[in-house]
Amino acid sequence: MLGIGLLIFVHEFGHYLAARLAGVRVEVFSLGFGPRLIGFRRGDTDYRIAVVPLGGYVKVAGEDPIQRAGLPPHELYAKGFVARTAFFAGGIAMNVLFALVAFPIVFGAGVSFTAPVLGTVEPGGPAWRAGLVPGDRVVDVAGKAMYSFENLLTELALAGGRGPVEMTVERDGQRKSALVEPVFDAGSGIFEIGVGPDFVMASARVSSVDHGGPAAEAGLATGDRILAIGGRSVDHHAQREVLEALRPGDALSLTVARDQRTFDTTLTTRRIERSPPQLGILSIEPVIAALREAAAVEALGLRVGDRVLAVDGEPFRARELVPSHRSPGPIRLTVLRERKVVELTSVVDEPGCRSLHQDVAMDSPVGDIVVAPRPGSPAEAAGVRAGDVIRRVDDQPVHEWVDVLRIVRGAGRRPLKHVIDRLEPDGSLSRHDLTITAAPVVEANLGFEVTYDQRTDTVRADGIGAAMRQGYVASIDMIKQIYVTLKRLVTGDVSARNVSGIVGISVVTYRSAQRGWAELLWLLAALSLNLAVVNLLPIPLLDGGHLLFLLIERVRGAPLSARVLNYSQVVGLVFVLALVVFVTFNDIRRLFFS
Repeated sequence: MLGIGLLIFVHEFGHYLAARLAGVRVEVFSLGFGPRLIGFRRGDTDYRIAVVPLGGYVKVAGEDPIQRAGLPPHELYAKGFVARTAFFAGGIAMNVLFALVAFPIVFGAGVSFTAPVLGTVEPGGPAWRAGLVPGDRVVDVAGKAMYSFENLLTELALAGGRGPVEMTVERDGQRKSALVEPVFDAGSGIFEIGVGPDFVMASARVSSVDHGGPAAEAGLATGDRILAIGGRSVDHHAQREVLEALRPGDALSLTVARDQRTFDTTLTTRRIERSPPQLGILSIEPVIAALREAAAVEALGLRVGDRVLAVDGEPFRARELVPSHRSPGPIRLTVLRERKVVELTSVVDEPGCRSLHQDVAMDSPVGDIVVAPRPGSPAEAAGVRAGDVIRRVDDQPVHEWVDVLRIVRGAGRRPLKHVIDRLEPDGSLSRHDLTITAAPVVEANLGFEVTYDQRTDTVRADGIGAAMRQGYVASIDMIKQIYVTLKRLVTGDVSARNVSGIVGISVVTYRSAQRGWAELLWLLAALSLNLAVVNLLPIPLLDGGHLLFLLIERVRGAPLSARVLNYSQVVGLVFVLALVVFVTFNDIRRLFFS
């Protein structure tokens, strides 16, 4: 709350200073709204702290735009256009100045950012087609140096629609250039290249432990680092393969780090039922949609259009092509190619097995809903097999996965008839009628949750000059990020539920303060720029609204009518109050119900 109070003080001080310089009498300088708590009077000004700590204000003489006749020279609307503009823009200018001063200090001390390292590269996406791979560190975009992953996303979003963008990445100590063309993503509302941030996968941090659950009995505690699961070092694919194979009653070995020591433990999973009842059918993507040059791809002889039926002898039941990690031996794939079943085998070392999915983009056949049953599910018991194609559900034709979900959710526990096509070993198709009844999903309960920390870099400028340059760049980058976010909010691509108010900002500020003063100052500088941009919006009651009215007056040669001004102020007040209530509700919902 102190940090937010500082930003409000900075903003209101800008108005105060502008009024003093223009010779306007300041009547009240208040932090907060409502009745006066404490304060003092000096000259004509009452300096106070008020009851409601949700903002602040500077009250000057003659600030009513309607009452202008016969005003003394020390009142606001007795002043000219330039003086009034300076007053309403003073708070905005001071917030920008605060950021310009704070950012160089932060970079001089050093501050952590999410590293501009690619953790995921979407197969078939723009980055994937350009040859980028997970682990690439982005050095620059169109010649502009990247210092954070958020910075990278913003530059790509702003560069979208202008053709390919040249990126420089660092891989295995060497720098490489790539031409990447961002594409518009309807889901996010911005131009993207299909990449995600990198996570520290060497260990998983235990974020919660169920009281009395299997993990608690095994001695796990919140904050522990899990180094190995089931005898395998922690990484995304190995972990998923181990956990998906667990059944209730299975024993799972863990290697755990805590307080500079490492120990092994074993937990025994318990039976847990998830609701609502489900059929246990998964949508899969078995068709190879695109390929990149790679040793494993070339050795296997994969082709675009191949339909993967089995991997290492096991039916294919996924959305990406990940061979078994059980041994570094041969990769064995069974594919359907031009209506013929073909066996593909290649001896590749373990790293080749792990990276095969990075060079193969998978998709569903056009017009087909290809599925696989969850192990132990009602679908598996009814006879559904990996690779089956659903044609009808409950006597209704289905064309997309959402059609299946809609029918299943509406049926509850009522038995549903499924008409499926099945590819036989000889490549022919057979049709089957299967009846499936939803049931609670039985899973192996581990009793703990894990999270992975994003990879971070500490950015520290070398010298005062470098810190000032980096601070200027960071300020411009932050304004760009605000622009992209506001654009997505206006177009509806980002839910307004993501907007935070005083409660949410206080929580984030507190967490930043716990990480050190540099992290806190960075956040305050970013919030200060946000405050400047929001106040610049042409909304009545905000500084931007007053500036808009001044501009209209300048163009018209006369002020707006009293009626228009009164109505606009009422609309602005209602809007601001509704926004405060809405964002506060969002913060409370996130804090206590998410």
